[in-house]
Amino acid sequence: MLAPPITELVQTSDMVAIVHVDRIHPLTAEQAAFTERIFSDPPLNVPIRLPTQAVDVTVVRNLKGTIPKGVPIGSGVTNCDVVLMEGRDYLIFAQAAVESGDKIEPRYGTFMIDRSPRSLAALAEVEHSLSSNPTPP
Repeated sequence: MLAPPITELVQTSDMVAIVHVDRIHPLTAEQAAFTERIFSDPPLNVPIRLPTQAVDVTVVRNLKGTIPKGVPIGSGVTNCDVVLMEGRDYLIFAQAAVESGDKIEPRYGTFMIDRSPRSLAALAEVEHSLSSNPTPP
């Protein structure tokens, strides 16, 4: 699956922020059992949503919108999800949580920030997108 272009992610996300992942909380025993059950005997023609790990982050910089303090971020448990790692910095694209108590789920296209040319170019493209197309706060 290819991520949407960065300009599209910036325009269609409620929140764009640079965050540092402080801690990842593993799935509870109940969530892990549910995930295992779904993988071993998947239901047919029934939409499902796998649980995600809760992640505590420090917001380094909000670029668009605001990630509310104390609201957990989701980190997926499969290779089809956005998976975050402790101790790393990420540029997160996300929609606002739908209901109170929901995690903020990073969109596909979220990326780890490091010193690689690819990461630095993507970060520059995000900043250029934000400065070229002003978005309301």
